[in-house]
Amino acid sequence: MKINVKIYLFLLLFSCSSEYNLISNQHQVIDVKNNLDSSIVKIINPYKIQLDKQMDEVISYTKSELKKGKPESKLGNFICDLSLDWVNEQADFCIFNNGGFRDIISKGNITIRDIYKVMPFENELVILELNNNEYYNLLKYITKRKGEPFGGANIIEKNDTVVSEFNSDEKIKVLTTDYLANGGDNMSFFINKKQKKLGVKLRDVIIDHCRKIDTIDIKLDDRYIIENDK
Repeated sequence: MKINVKIYLFLLLFSCSSEYNLISNQHQVIDVKNNLDSSIVKIINPYKIQLDKQMDEVISYTKSELKKGKPESKLGNFICDLSLDWVNEQADFCIFNNGGFRDIISKGNITIRDIYKVMPFENELVILELNNNEYYNLLKYITKRKGEPFGGANIIEKNDTVVSEFNSDEKIKVLTTDYLANGGDNMSFFINKKQKKLGVKLRDVIIDHCRKIDTIDIKLDDRYIIENDK
């Protein structure tokens, strides 16, 4: 079987003003065979076998499917709660984003590959401090989006308004990822806040937790409640 691949060759000339000027555009069709070079396969195969062995290691078992969702989800609750446990009371609240979770964890054995599928990014954990107004803006952000993965407190949305209690004398320590701490996913309330970097990837924290827990049984716990008097 042959595949026609269109190759566009652009010859660019640098001018003194650092602008690009297109001086030639050529189009050529090249036949590419899909047969792999056996010598390359021989080189790669031992590494692939070793990598597959590591990625397919079973590190825990889940009684139910873990997937993201709103207003809360088993996957979101699982990852937020284990992250708070890992920092051992260094943080009061944890927030991530549904967009950062890229797959589900199916019922049954959990492998390292499963965790990489859920969290393929190199995001690291950080802690920030928010005052009450900033923390309230965080809660409003969650309610506006009808839920995001969070832990450490309950949220009540009543008649489209977030209800929560605050202590004006204290700052709230929030655990999140460096991506979100830098304003990712429109979390502007984190921008320019001093970050306590923990030097560990969220993915590694999940793997470490799974290794320590033989069986995982996550349930929805109504940490996000919607009330409506209308």
